Amino acid sequence: MTLREITDRLRAAGVPDAGFDGLILASFFTGRSRASLMADRDADLISPELQLAVARRERREPLQYIVGEWEFMGLPFEVGPACLIPRQDTELLCRVAIDLLPAGGRMLDMCTGSGCVAVAAAVLRPDARVSAADKYRDALDAAKLNCEKNSVADRVELFVHDVTEPLPADLGLFDVIASNPPYIPADEFKKLEPELSFEPRFALTDGGDGLSLIKAVFENCSPALTENGSIAVEHGADQGEAVRRIALEAGLVPRTLRDLEGRERVTAAAKK
Repeated sequence: MTLREITDRLRAAGVPDAGFDGLILASFFTGRSRASLMADRDADLISPELQLAVARRERREPLQYIVGEWEFMGLPFEVGPACLIPRQDTELLCRVAIDLLPAGGRMLDMCTGSGCVAVAAAVLRPDARVSAADKYRDALDAAKLNCEKNSVADRVELFVHDVTEPLPADLGLFDVIASNPPYIPADEFKKLEPELSFEPRFALTDGGDGLSLIKAVFENCSPALTENGSIAVEHGADQGEAVRRIALEAGLVPRTLRDLEGRERVTAAAKK
């Protein structure tokens, strides 16, 4: 099997960016550099592991789950089916949260999943005190692993919490609460690419209009903000107006930021 044949197989299976995915798989499972593979696309690549990996990708299993690791904010994260794959869109949420943090500030990452936002904040802002919460223990296990992988296990506090419940008063107050909750509406979820069927459904959609858990973040987390604190949430490109309205109802002043494609993606809301 050659790189050219791998690319053709993935393309025939309808895989987007088949050339890129084939190159990543070939490099990862043979140990060869991408440059050497590109220089000889017809070289025979003998690897049972690569054969299996290509077959998995043909079934549209996410590339990230196959290689088991992905980059977020320039940092390595282990990924698996217990939580969402870290995405570039969420880097905007992370940057906004970090920018809002005052010196020595305290941050909470709600619905943390893989822990990518909390871990990146702890790495990039060593002065900050970072906490992360999730409803699911499997997700927190993944977050713990990624804290250890990035050497911040002693600086990120992890705890179980359901965002639909108020935060315990004994947690104290936070300068920034960031969240990437499930926000895909149920009717849209059915139309998405096959890869998303491998990711946990509960981490992608609330099963309704996509806004219920965003509303829960604002209702249940705003009482835990410091005097000048802010909540920052990631949301769908067409949800900005609704999220701003939810923030206003929670007594916060919202502003929405756009991603690299010019789509409304993160709303940050501060206390009045």
